[in-house]
Amino acid sequence: MPRASTSDTHRSQGGEGQSTAADELAGRISAARRLREHHLWEILRSLPSLAEARDDVAFRQQFRALMERDDLEGASRALVDAARPRRHLDRLQSIDGNWIARILSREAAPSRSVAVHVDPVAAIMAALVAADRRAEGPAKH
Repeated sequence: MPRASTSDTHRSQGGEGQSTAADELAGRISAARRLREHHLWEILRSLPSLAEARDDVAFRQQFRALMERDDLEGASRALVDAARPRRHLDRLQSIDGNWIARILSREAAPSRSVAVHVDPVAAIMAALVAADRRAEGPAKH
């Protein structure tokens, strides 16, 4: 199983322990050895921070073109750039066979999300999902 971690802790929403879409995505990314095209489409469909991108015809055409070229890293970077609030991939670095991705917020109250995975695309997407999980706020107990 791949080694994956994020700077966020696992959270549930609501008293019944229902997971959010970001929680479920985080688990799927962590379990994947390598992200595939369907994972990125699922991230685009599911993350609240990508709602505007889902409705943007030009973005969807650009994203589809990247996917058709099998440029998953380019597509993952496009998702980060399309997220709202604005974010950017600050670091993507390989250390001892693990990729470290750090995403920074471009908002007035800057924040960062860091993820580690054996796959660079998975590291980027895990950091983006972690940023969404953080934006959801503390879990309700």
